[in-house]
Amino acid sequence: MATFNSLSNKQKSKFYKDNYKIWRGGKLKSKGFFIIFNDIEEKNILKKISGNALKLYVFLGIHSKNLTGESWFTVDTIAKYFDKTPRTIGNWVAELEQLNLIRRMQMKVNGPAHTFLQPY
Repeated sequence: MATFNSLSNKQKSKFYKDNYKIWRGGKLKSKGFFIIFNDIEEKNILKKISGNALKLYVFLGIHSKNLTGESWFTVDTIAKYFDKTPRTIGNWVAELEQLNLIRRMQMKVNGPAHTFLQPY
């Protein structure tokens, strides 16, 4: 039996494609998902966004409601997840708001903050 390393690049390519297809199909059936559309690059957002703000955007996307793009995380909770200070998370949030990727607001005084993903 041939080892993986002895396969041709064409055979390895087929393996990688099939492996991805199986993984993607299984996840789409069993897990939620967060879509990042290609125009994030076309609108130059990908060039402008820092790596840390992008991590936060993906985090919020994964945890948002699929139909509304809404999530309810405190800055402290996010800071604990990323092992950062609340001030650092506040800076990432400000960057995402400046890029018009999210809107964050409180619906009532001392209420939880709601974060809304925005179309880009």
